[in-house]
Amino acid sequence: MSLRLRRACQADMDLLFQWANDAVVRSNAFHTEQIPYENHVKWFQKMMADASVCQYLLCDGTLPVGQIRLNIEGNEAVIDYSIAAEKRGKGYGSELLRLIAEQIRKDKISDVIKLVGLVKYENKASARAFEKSGYDKKEQPEYIRYERTL
Repeated sequence: MSLRLRRACQADMDLLFQWANDAVVRSNAFHTEQIPYENHVKWFQKMMADASVCQYLLCDGTLPVGQIRLNIEGNEAVIDYSIAAEKRGKGYGSELLRLIAEQIRKDKISDVIKLVGLVKYENKASARAFEKSGYDKKEQPEYIRYERTL
């Protein structure tokens, strides 16, 4: 694996749409309904212009294999991530969660001192990825909150 993160660009819009509507991704999301393309386009344009959102693609060499988005709220960055269906179960999730901490330092996102992931109890793969990447686990009534201080 030769992994790196790169910032999302306009050309990634359709790939992110495809990944977002993957059946497993939808079932693990807090909003499980399919996303209409028109809604995705509007969301994507807004997200790309929003300074409090950082969207990256995980690439193995030049091939995109996953995505991670940080929604910055004060000094915390809330993580949303997914791995391409054909690449799941290969360790990309934990590597992605490890790499994002380095990327925050590289990109000088200085306000962020804590990474946060909110995971449904049923999402065992994501829970394992956060735990393998050294995030602290805090059980909540409806989900698991994972935290990593930078």
